Amino acid sequence: MKRKLILMTAVLFAIISSEIFQPETVLSGPDFIILEDFQKYSGNPFSEWSSREDIKNAYPVYKILEENGNKFLRASTVNANNSVQLGKTNFKWDLYSLPYLSWDWRVRIIPKGGNEYPGKANDSAAAIYVVFQTGRVPFAGWQYQPANWIKYVWSSTLPVGTVVNRRISKFGVELYEGKYIVVASGKKDLGKWITFKRNVLADYERTFGKKPVYKAIFIGILTDSNSTKSQAEADYDNIKALSY
Repeated sequence: MKRKLILMTAVLFAIISSEIFQPETVLSGPDFIILEDFQKYSGNPFSEWSSREDIKNAYPVYKILEENGNKFLRASTVNANNSVQLGKTNFKWDLYSLPYLSWDWRVRIIPKGGNEYPGKANDSAAAIYVVFQTGRVPFAGWQYQPANWIKYVWSSTLPVGTVVNRRISKFGVELYEGKYIVVASGKKDLGKWITFKRNVLADYERTFGKKPVYKAIFIGILTDSNSTKSQAEADYDNIKALSY
């Protein structure tokens, strides 16, 4: 019995340790990795992307399009005003080796009067999430792990550089804390492909006041307009992690 208990403890420790950063370890590898470029999909990206909500709600909102031989993801609430976040978990991203995140946005329609503060106007034209575990619930999926997240947003009204704090509690226990960082705002550059690049590690340390303990487990996408009862549309492409 004692031997069995020791073995189970060792296995559990290995599971937990595999998700925790070892920043003193210098990893060799490429200068960047592609987290998603949408080239392998046709129609919908749901073979590798999932949702906390019923995935069927995402079908009318997200689809793969092709333009000049390049595929990209379009998120549109024009014909289906659902707020559905898509997420991807099957990637390996060491933030200490590749602290930067870059992506391409082409925002076409911004939700009228939207802003990222809690309330009736909480809609974003485009958003990229990076989610980090803050603890470990054994044998539970990523949806049920306590987490912090950074959400980079194209806001309808808030100035670039604004940081909005969000906290989510369940049963009186705070499980999630988020930082919404505005990286673009308003109607300037609508209809143009724009490349964004952020030092996620630095943003995490600056906004949370500490280093992340666990690896990034989730990359999320959200375009929504349900709160403002308007419309939003944005294109996503070339999501990469980079060393500089």
